Amino acid sequence: MPRLAIITDSTCSIPQELQEEYQIVVVPLTFLFGETAYVDNVSLTWHEFYSLLKSAPRLPTTASAPPGVFLDVFRQAYQRGCKEVLCIVTSSQLTATYNAARDAAALAGEQLADLRVKVIDSRSAAGALALMVLAAARSAANGTALEEVANKAEALIPRLYMLGVLDTLEYLAKGGRVPQMAAWLFALLQMKHLFQLHDGEISRLGAVRTKPRALARLLKLAGERLAPEKPLHVAVFHTRAAEEAEELAEKVREELRPAELFVSEFSQVMSIHTGPGLVGLAFYNEP
Repeated sequence: MPRLAIITDSTCSIPQELQEEYQIVVVPLTFLFGETAYVDNVSLTWHEFYSLLKSAPRLPTTASAPPGVFLDVFRQAYQRGCKEVLCIVTSSQLTATYNAARDAAALAGEQLADLRVKVIDSRSAAGALALMVLAAARSAANGTALEEVANKAEALIPRLYMLGVLDTLEYLAKGGRVPQMAAWLFALLQMKHLFQLHDGEISRLGAVRTKPRALARLLKLAGERLAPEKPLHVAVFHTRAAEEAEELAEKVREELRPAELFVSEFSQVMSIHTGPGLVGLAFYNEP
């Protein structure tokens, strides 16, 4: 076990094999369908999850893990011999996870005097968060101390981009994030909505008539944000659209030649707002 533990939350789309390789601890979020609470990616199979999501008149509510859960994870790291903890979580503009982890870090400071805990607001989510966490975990595996690992992770924030194509606006409409009429019109016209998450800000990148055109546009937009001479790290993500994600990943390999690329699926908590069919990519250039 490394001296420095790396902890994140379950919206982080890191493939299981990479979690295990770098001993990354993932704290699950929860969501509620009616009065029933479910643990992200644990309580329900994907089939069960989407069946409930499709039939629900309203989107389920989501919740961060409470400070006590983060404190337990910090304590477990300490008991395994870690003297330092770096906790990198989803953007504070998307969830309350950052505040919960900060509260837990304060409690750890009172209860575990010789454990140093730092919490970072990634200002990102999903694949972008995964890339940041992996960069930190690799640095920690090389024996780098907490402050230097944290500084390197925070330096990634302005360089990290996440671009995606929504197959439907139905779920955003259910959650009140877009008008029902707009969702109906986009469905009628078969338009695919493009978006970006960068440095904590979500922005609309337009709409395209078909999914193949939308993915081609996505790759073009990614290229405009890259420095071709710098090593590139890419995470392709999806919600129940593995075939399209693999096709996008192959085009990324051919056109952008990344130093690193992996494909993963959004967590269930993230999928609540997108529904199935989302495809996108997160990326950053090394300095």
